[in-house]
Amino acid sequence: MDFERLAEFAAVAKYGSIKKAAQALGLSSATLCTRLLRFEEHLGTPLFLRSGQILRLTAAGEHLLPGAAEILTDYRRVVQEVRSTSAHYYHRLRIAITGSNMPLYLGPFLDQLNLTYPDIQLDLLDDSRWGIGEGIQSGEVDIYFAPVMSDFDCRGLAKHSISFSTQYIILPKTHPLAERTMVSIRELDGEQFLLYPKTAEPAIREFQLRNLNASGIRYTAYESNTSVVFYKLLIPVGKGLLLRPSSMMDLPPNCVCLPITDLPYPATTCFFYDKSNPNPDVTAFSRDFPEYVKEVHSHEHH
Repeated sequence: MDFERLAEFAAVAKYGSIKKAAQALGLSSATLCTRLLRFEEHLGTPLFLRSGQILRLTAAGEHLLPGAAEILTDYRRVVQEVRSTSAHYYHRLRIAITGSNMPLYLGPFLDQLNLTYPDIQLDLLDDSRWGIGEGIQSGEVDIYFAPVMSDFDCRGLAKHSISFSTQYIILPKTHPLAERTMVSIRELDGEQFLLYPKTAEPAIREFQLRNLNASGIRYTAYESNTSVVFYKLLIPVGKGLLLRPSSMMDLPPNCVCLPITDLPYPATTCFFYDKSNPNPDVTAFSRDFPEYVKEVHSHEHH
């Protein structure tokens, strides 16, 4: 039996709609509808009762669904086991990160690596000593995570995007806009903004200044020598708002994180590496981490 057809049947059963299931599977509605009809023809029985756009399982569909779920679970487990037997054995990774937060998906991925390869040496580095190009080309950094704008020049390095360009503003809960679900940059006219500290990698700071200068609003900037680890704590004490290229999972106390809708220059979180790096772990990471992100996305949309 075709596992893809089983997965598509299970998705339609879950959503009760060809359109919603097709969106979750990344297919067109027409393609999914055709495949489903052919699957029913192959089985010799309808699996759904159709009432307009709404689908309900027939008795045959109700009978198939639990078995389909079990088959798909077993299939995915076996595939994962086969992949694991041929997986690269990780020894050491030196990963540099801009900002005070772990990039999306990286923490769980490293946790999984450590469980699978408990002897792996993991070095997590901040952006205080090296910029992207300098760190990688010096051989001191294997992988470098940073949010960059679309015209960023990676200077011959390989670049891989890992998250979409949703930008955020961090406000104290006492701010008049704190109850909103999203904010326009134009609504922040006259505000004071915290600037990212001057580190060796200026990507976040350049993102902030370029967008503020291009937005057409009046603003003031708050500069300090506060550590990257602590500068976000200046928000709740009233030193300014924080414009960020990504969300903040460990919000300071009494603050809110809201999407900002219309920045002129959005940034996307990427990781950079040198394809000629002799460390085989770099090649393995550049293959395995995007696959991990893709798999997580797939589960989040089912």
